Amino acid sequence: MKPFRHLLIAVLVGYTLSVILNTSVSAATLQGFGIDVGLYDRLAMAATEWVGLATVYLPLYLILHGTVFWLVDRVTRGGVFDASTLRWVFAIAGALSLMTLYLTFDRVLGSSGVLVASTRTTSGLLLQMGSGAVSGFLFCLLRQRNNAPIAD
Repeated sequence: MKPFRHLLIAVLVGYTLSVILNTSVSAATLQGFGIDVGLYDRLAMAATEWVGLATVYLPLYLILHGTVFWLVDRVTRGGVFDASTLRWVFAIAGALSLMTLYLTFDRVLGSSGVLVASTRTTSGLLLQMGSGAVSGFLFCLLRQRNNAPIAD
């Protein structure tokens, strides 16, 4: 049960960061059009987006990272990496898994299928990959605190 709790915490942190980043990009775009976007507006946008994307994006994020982190755990068993390196391996896996998800959606569905609007630009995609890296790093860190594999 603890590994799932670790996954859930890491995914919720990464998802929340992803939503905040996406909201920030959207707010900056609005400001570029001359629309004033205050702190309250940004918080309201983030809360609305968090709830709105939770029906599609959050489950995808959870399933994707659950699968990827389980695979990384299986591949890296046996003490191949020290604890610090392993955290970075999970971070890279989290980042690359999100990049793959976004690019797949874009390729299959085109720009109308963009899951998160900020990924339409390279900088936005890199920011979103950062949220995946945070999820992977945090998941590994939580797992290492209990020194437990994901599943036996």
